[in-house]
Amino acid sequence: MNRGGVQSGFTLLEMLVAMTLLAFIVVAGQQAIALAARAAVPIGDDGNAFLVRHQIMDWVETSIPVRTSRRDRAALMFAGEPNRLRFVTSLPERFGVAGPHLVTLSRAPGQNGGLLVTWQAVRPPRNSGVGGSGVGGVGGGIGMAGGIGAGGPDAPVGERLMLEGVQGVGFRYWDGSANAGWLDTWPAPQRLPAMIQMIFEGGSAEGWPPMMVALRNRGG
Repeated sequence: MNRGGVQSGFTLLEMLVAMTLLAFIVVAGQQAIALAARAAVPIGDDGNAFLVRHQIMDWVETSIPVRTSRRDRAALMFAGEPNRLRFVTSLPERFGVAGPHLVTLSRAPGQNGGLLVTWQAVRPPRNSGVGGSGVGGVGGGIGMAGGIGAGGPDAPVGERLMLEGVQGVGFRYWDGSANAGWLDTWPAPQRLPAMIQMIFEGGSAEGWPPMMVALRNRGG
C-alpha cells in the first residue's frame, strides 16, 4: 500500500495501450521487410527464379578442385567454355547421393531453350585415400580415378531445367594471378579461376544483371 497516495508502476489500461502500439510496430516492420524483398527481385522474375539464381551462385562459389586422377599435377575436373561451365561441387542427398558431383550448366537444346543443369556423382577410388594436399591447400585438389565423371560410366546422370525460356547462356573467367582480364575460355587445367561471370538472357532470367561469383577454393 502506498502511504503517500501515489501509485507506482503502470495501470492495466496503460499496459494494453503499450501492447497495441507494439503490435502495430511489428506488423509495419514485417510489411516493410516483405516490400524490400520484393524490390530485390528483378522485373519479370518470379520467386522460384530468384531462388534458382542464388542456388546456382552458391554451387559455383563452392566449387571443389577435384583432379581427374591421382597423378601429380593432373588436370582438374573443370571446363570453362563461353557457353558451358563444368565444375565439381557438393550436392545434398535430394540429387541422388550426398557428396561431390560433376555439374554442368548450359543452354538446353531446342528452340525453347532454358538453363539446363546436369549432375553426376564423383566418387574416390575404392581402397585408397584422398590424394594431393587436400581441398584447401595450395597445390592441392582431391585425387580421383577414372577421369572426368569419376563415378564411372554406370553412375546415373541427373538433369533438370532450372530456368525456362533462357535463350542466352554465357560465361567468362577471371584469372587473379595475371593481368589477362576476363577470358572467354579458361586455359589453366591445374587451377580454378578466381572469379566467374555468368550471363543468362531471356525467359525466366529476363532483366537479370551479370552474376559475378568469387570461388572459395582454387587448387593449383
